[in-house]
Amino acid sequence: MGNNVRHLTINGSALTSGGTFHKVTIRGDATINGDLWCDRCKVFGNADVSGNIKTKLFKIFGQANIRGNVQGETIKLFGEINLRGNAMASDFHLRGAAHVDGDVTGGTIHGYGEMKVSRDCEADVFSVKGAVEIGSTLNAEQVELYLHFADSRIAEIGGKTIQVKRSKALNMLHFLKRFAPDSAKLKAEMIEGDDIYLEHTDAKIVRGDRIIIGPGCNIDLVEYHTSFQQDEKATVKEKRKRS
Repeated sequence: MGNNVRHLTINGSALTSGGTFHKVTIRGDATINGDLWCDRCKVFGNADVSGNIKTKLFKIFGQANIRGNVQGETIKLFGEINLRGNAMASDFHLRGAAHVDGDVTGGTIHGYGEMKVSRDCEADVFSVKGAVEIGSTLNAEQVELYLHFADSRIAEIGGKTIQVKRSKALNMLHFLKRFAPDSAKLKAEMIEGDDIYLEHTDAKIVRGDRIIIGPGCNIDLVEYHTSFQQDEKATVKEKRKRS
Protein backbone atom coordinates (compact mmCIF):
# COMPACT_ATOMS: atom_id res chain seq x y z
CA MET A 1 0.00 0.00 0.00
CA GLY A 2 3.03 2.30 0.01
CA ASN A 3 4.49 4.47 2.76
CA ASN A 4 1.64 6.95 2.97
CA VAL A 5 -0.83 4.50 4.49
CA ARG A 6 -3.94 5.95 6.02
CA HIS A 7 -6.47 4.56 8.47
CA LEU A 8 -10.19 5.21 8.28
CA THR A 9 -12.03 5.10 11.61
CA ILE A 10 -15.70 6.02 11.94
CA ASN A 11 -17.16 6.11 15.46
CA GLY A 12 -20.38 8.02 14.95
CA SER A 13 -22.52 8.75 11.95
CA ALA A 14 -20.54 9.77 8.89
CA LEU A 15 -20.60 10.12 5.13
CA THR A 16 -17.24 9.68 3.44
CA SER A 17 -15.70 8.81 0.10
CA GLY A 18 -13.84 5.59 -0.60
CA GLY A 19 -10.13 5.24 -1.22
CA THR A 20 -7.05 3.24 -0.25
CA PHE A 21 -6.41 2.59 3.44
CA HIS A 22 -4.45 0.25 5.68
CA LYS A 23 -7.18 -0.35 8.27
CA VAL A 24 -10.86 0.58 8.06
CA THR A 25 -12.88 0.43 11.30
CA ILE A 26 -16.56 1.33 11.44
CA ARG A 27 -18.20 1.48 14.85
CA GLY A 28 -21.11 3.72 14.03
CA ASP A 29 -23.28 4.31 11.01
CA ALA A 30 -21.18 4.90 7.90
CA THR A 31 -22.06 5.68 4.30
CA ILE A 32 -19.11 5.25 1.96
CA ASN A 33 -19.45 6.53 -1.59
CA GLY A 34 -17.02 4.76 -3.89
CA ASP A 35 -14.63 1.82 -3.85
CA LEU A 36 -12.67 0.76 -0.79
CA TRP A 37 -9.21 -0.85 -0.94
CA CYS A 38 -7.65 -1.86 2.36
CA ASP A 39 -5.68 -4.52 4.23
CA ARG A 40 -8.27 -4.91 6.96
CA CYS A 41 -11.88 -3.81 7.24
CA LYS A 42 -13.98 -4.24 10.38
CA VAL A 43 -17.64 -3.28 10.69
CA PHE A 44 -19.13 -3.17 14.20
CA GLY A 45 -22.06 -0.94 13.32
CA ASN A 46 -23.77 -0.35 10.02
CA ALA A 47 -21.94 0.29 6.74
CA ASP A 48 -23.48 1.25 3.42
CA VAL A 49 -20.94 1.08 0.60
CA SER A 50 -21.89 2.25 -2.89
CA GLY A 51 -18.86 0.66 -4.61
CA ASN A 52 -16.60 -2.40 -4.44
CA ILE A 53 -14.52 -3.62 -1.51
CA LYS A 54 -11.13 -5.27 -1.94
CA THR A 55 -9.42 -6.31 1.28
CA LYS A 56 -7.31 -9.06 2.82
CA LEU A 57 -9.48 -9.44 5.92
CA PHE A 58 -13.13 -8.38 6.13
CA LYS A 59 -14.87 -8.84 9.50
CA ILE A 60 -18.53 -7.94 9.91
CA PHE A 61 -20.01 -7.89 13.42
CA GLY A 62 -22.88 -5.58 12.47
CA GLN A 63 -24.49 -5.05 9.09
CA ALA A 64 -22.91 -4.24 5.73
CA ASN A 65 -24.88 -3.27 2.63
CA ILE A 66 -22.67 -3.21 -0.45
CA ARG A 67 -23.77 -2.25 -3.94
CA GLY A 68 -20.68 -3.60 -5.71
CA ASN A 69 -18.47 -6.69 -5.36
CA VAL A 70 -16.46 -7.92 -2.38
CA GLN A 71 -13.07 -9.54 -2.84
CA GLY A 72 -11.12 -10.70 0.19
CA GLU A 73 -8.65 -13.33 1.28
CA THR A 74 -10.76 -13.94 4.41
CA ILE A 75 -14.35 -12.88 5.06
CA LYS A 76 -15.62 -13.46 8.59
CA LEU A 77 -19.31 -12.77 8.98
CA PHE A 78 -20.78 -12.59 12.47
CA GLY A 79 -23.63 -10.27 11.51
CA GLU A 80 -25.35 -9.64 8.19
CA ILE A 81 -24.15 -8.79 4.71
CA ASN A 82 -26.36 -7.73 1.81
CA LEU A 83 -24.41 -7.70 -1.42
CA ARG A 84 -25.67 -6.57 -4.82
CA GLY A 85 -22.65 -7.91 -6.69
CA ASN A 86 -20.39 -10.95 -6.35
CA ALA A 87 -18.36 -12.25 -3.40
CA MET A 88 -14.95 -13.85 -3.76
CA ALA A 89 -12.83 -15.16 -0.85
CA SER A 90 -10.27 -17.86 -0.13
CA ASP A 91 -11.93 -18.40 3.25
CA PHE A 92 -15.57 -17.45 3.82
CA HIS A 93 -16.49 -17.95 7.48
CA LEU A 94 -20.25 -17.75 8.07
CA ARG A 95 -21.69 -17.04 11.52
CA GLY A 96 -24.70 -14.97 10.50
CA ALA A 97 -26.68 -14.13 7.39
CA ALA A 98 -25.32 -13.57 3.88
CA HIS A 99 -27.55 -12.39 1.03
CA VAL A 100 -25.78 -12.14 -2.32
CA ASP A 101 -27.49 -11.06 -5.55
CA GLY A 102 -24.62 -12.29 -7.74
CA ASP A 103 -22.21 -15.24 -7.50
CA VAL A 104 -20.12 -16.51 -4.58
CA THR A 105 -16.69 -18.00 -5.31
CA GLY A 106 -14.53 -19.38 -2.54
CA GLY A 107 -11.84 -21.80 -1.51
CA THR A 108 -13.60 -22.85 1.70
CA ILE A 109 -17.10 -21.70 2.59
CA HIS A 110 -18.00 -22.89 6.09
CA GLY A 111 -19.91 -22.08 9.25
CA TYR A 112 -23.54 -21.76 10.23
CA GLY A 113 -26.42 -19.41 9.63
CA GLU A 114 -28.36 -18.32 6.58
CA MET A 115 -26.90 -18.07 3.10
CA LYS A 116 -28.87 -16.86 0.08
CA VAL A 117 -27.15 -16.64 -3.29
CA SER A 118 -29.23 -15.59 -6.31
CA ARG A 119 -26.93 -17.13 -8.90
CA ASP A 120 -24.04 -19.63 -8.59
CA CYS A 121 -21.87 -20.71 -5.69
CA GLU A 122 -18.52 -22.36 -6.39
CA ALA A 123 -15.93 -23.56 -3.86
CA ASP A 124 -13.42 -26.29 -3.07
CA VAL A 125 -15.23 -27.06 0.19
CA PHE A 126 -18.78 -26.01 1.09
CA SER A 127 -19.70 -26.99 4.66
CA VAL A 128 -22.63 -25.07 6.13
CA LYS A 129 -25.08 -25.75 8.93
CA GLY A 130 -28.30 -23.81 8.62
CA ALA A 131 -30.52 -22.71 5.76
CA VAL A 132 -29.04 -22.31 2.28
CA GLU A 133 -30.74 -20.98 -0.85
CA ILE A 134 -28.87 -20.99 -4.16
CA GLY A 135 -30.77 -19.89 -7.24
CA SER A 136 -28.65 -21.74 -9.78
CA THR A 137 -25.77 -24.16 -9.11
CA LEU A 138 -23.73 -25.14 -6.05
CA ASN A 139 -20.48 -26.64 -7.30
CA ALA A 140 -17.79 -27.90 -4.90
CA GLU A 141 -15.38 -30.81 -4.54
CA GLN A 142 -16.85 -31.47 -1.11
CA VAL A 143 -20.40 -30.49 -0.15
CA GLU A 144 -21.61 -30.86 3.43
CA LEU A 145 -24.99 -29.41 4.27
CA TYR A 146 -26.42 -29.75 7.77
CA LEU A 147 -30.08 -28.75 7.58
CA HIS A 148 -31.19 -26.55 10.44
CA PHE A 149 -34.15 -24.27 11.37
CA ALA A 150 -35.60 -23.78 7.85
CA ASP A 151 -35.78 -25.44 4.44
CA SER A 152 -32.86 -25.15 2.06
CA ARG A 153 -33.39 -24.73 -1.68
CA ILE A 154 -30.64 -25.34 -4.23
CA ALA A 155 -31.48 -25.73 -7.91
CA GLU A 156 -28.50 -27.95 -8.78
CA ILE A 157 -25.66 -29.46 -6.74
CA GLY A 158 -22.49 -30.85 -8.30
CA GLY A 159 -19.48 -32.28 -6.48
CA LYS A 160 -17.24 -35.26 -5.76
CA THR A 161 -18.60 -36.03 -2.29
CA ILE A 162 -22.02 -34.71 -1.34
CA GLN A 163 -23.48 -35.18 2.13
CA VAL A 164 -26.81 -33.77 3.30
CA LYS A 165 -27.88 -34.44 6.88
CA ARG A 166 -30.19 -32.91 9.38
CA SER A 167 -28.26 -31.01 12.02
CA LYS A 168 -27.56 -32.93 15.24
CA ALA A 169 -28.78 -29.92 17.17
CA LEU A 170 -32.32 -30.67 16.03
CA ASN A 171 -32.16 -34.22 17.34
CA MET A 172 -31.31 -32.88 20.80
CA LEU A 173 -34.55 -30.89 20.92
CA HIS A 174 -36.89 -33.81 21.59
CA PHE A 175 -38.45 -32.07 24.58
CA LEU A 176 -39.06 -28.96 22.42
CA LYS A 177 -40.67 -30.86 19.53
CA ARG A 178 -43.98 -29.03 19.84
CA PHE A 179 -42.17 -25.67 19.75
CA ALA A 180 -39.39 -26.50 17.27
CA PRO A 181 -40.37 -29.36 14.97
CA ASP A 182 -37.36 -30.88 13.22
CA SER A 183 -38.74 -30.43 9.74
CA ALA A 184 -35.90 -28.78 7.82
CA LYS A 185 -35.52 -30.24 4.32
CA LEU A 186 -33.43 -29.71 1.22
CA LYS A 187 -35.31 -29.15 -2.03
CA ALA A 188 -33.33 -29.58 -5.26
CA GLU A 189 -33.85 -30.25 -8.95
CA MET A 190 -30.62 -32.16 -9.63
CA ILE A 191 -27.87 -33.59 -7.42
CA GLU A 192 -24.85 -35.07 -9.20
CA GLY A 193 -21.60 -36.42 -7.73
CA ASP A 194 -19.39 -39.45 -7.12
CA ASP A 195 -20.27 -40.32 -3.52
CA ILE A 196 -23.67 -39.09 -2.39
CA TYR A 197 -25.40 -39.45 0.98
CA LEU A 198 -28.75 -37.71 1.43
CA GLU A 199 -31.25 -37.32 4.26
CA HIS A 200 -34.49 -35.32 4.30
CA THR A 201 -34.07 -34.28 0.67
CA ASP A 202 -36.68 -33.79 -2.05
CA ALA A 203 -35.06 -34.01 -5.50
CA LYS A 204 -36.07 -34.77 -9.06
CA ILE A 205 -32.81 -36.44 -10.16
CA VAL A 206 -29.90 -37.86 -8.14
CA ARG A 207 -27.05 -39.13 -10.29
CA GLY A 208 -23.74 -40.59 -9.14
CA ASP A 209 -21.37 -43.50 -8.63
CA ARG A 210 -22.16 -44.59 -5.05
CA ILE A 211 -25.49 -43.34 -3.72
CA ILE A 212 -27.14 -43.74 -0.32
CA ILE A 213 -30.66 -42.37 0.03
CA GLY A 214 -31.30 -41.95 3.75
CA PRO A 215 -34.44 -41.30 5.82
CA GLY A 216 -36.92 -38.59 4.90
CA CYS A 217 -35.94 -38.43 1.22
CA ASN A 218 -38.35 -38.19 -1.70
CA ILE A 219 -36.55 -38.71 -5.02
CA ASP A 220 -38.11 -39.02 -8.46
CA LEU A 221 -35.17 -40.68 -10.22
CA VAL A 222 -31.86 -42.18 -9.03
CA GLU A 223 -29.19 -43.08 -11.59
CA TYR A 224 -26.20 -44.91 -10.09
CA HIS A 225 -23.10 -46.59 -11.46
CA THR A 226 -21.54 -48.78 -8.73
CA SER A 227 -23.83 -49.03 -5.70
CA PHE A 228 -27.21 -47.90 -4.39
CA GLN A 229 -28.79 -48.13 -0.92
CA GLN A 230 -32.17 -46.87 0.19
CA ASP A 231 -33.49 -46.37 3.70
CA GLU A 232 -36.91 -47.83 4.46
CA LYS A 233 -38.08 -44.32 5.40
CA ALA A 234 -37.20 -42.95 1.94
CA THR A 235 -39.19 -42.85 -1.28
CA VAL A 236 -37.52 -43.37 -4.66
CA LYS A 237 -39.94 -43.50 -7.59
CA GLU A 238 -37.48 -44.86 -10.14
CA LYS A 239 -33.89 -46.15 -10.03
CA ARG A 240 -31.57 -47.05 -12.90
CA LYS A 241 -28.15 -48.70 -12.88
CA ARG A 242 -25.89 -47.15 -15.49
CA SER A 243 -23.26 -49.26 -17.18
